[in-house]
Amino acid sequence: MSDQLRETNQQIVRGYIDGINAWDFDGMREIMAPDFVFEQMFAPPGMQKRYEGRDTLLEFQQSLTSLIITENLHDLELDTLASDPGVVIATYRSDMELSDPDKSYTNDYICRFVVRDGLITHFQEYFDGCRLVTSFGGTVTEPQIG
Repeated sequence: MSDQLRETNQQIVRGYIDGINAWDFDGMREIMAPDFVFEQMFAPPGMQKRYEGRDTLLEFQQSLTSLIITENLHDLELDTLASDPGVVIATYRSDMELSDPDKSYTNDYICRFVVRDGLITHFQEYFDGCRLVTSFGGTVTEPQIG
């Protein structure tokens, strides 16, 4: 039973990632709990770190479609915690196609999803915020250490 649950939960997360790549908001809605929470743990200044509620996150994601043509999330690897088959760890890369052809954005991600009763309840995303800032025209200043 535990192996089957692990595989099912990984497939749910895979479906969510596929939904992002296709901008399939209806498909994502079907596998997100109504009280879904999304956290960008290392979001740079100016970006919201936490979204509460499925509809709140979907509205945010839909707003990105004017900026991002496709997220192109790839090289997806999934695993679950040995102690909890409902916690899915995902690693992947992005190579986004942006509406501004003069800009490009790639990054690497480590994410933690929590799946309960067939729905994603929590999604934590870890990425390199400096790469995000500089890709969209911002700057990062090297600190003076020592």
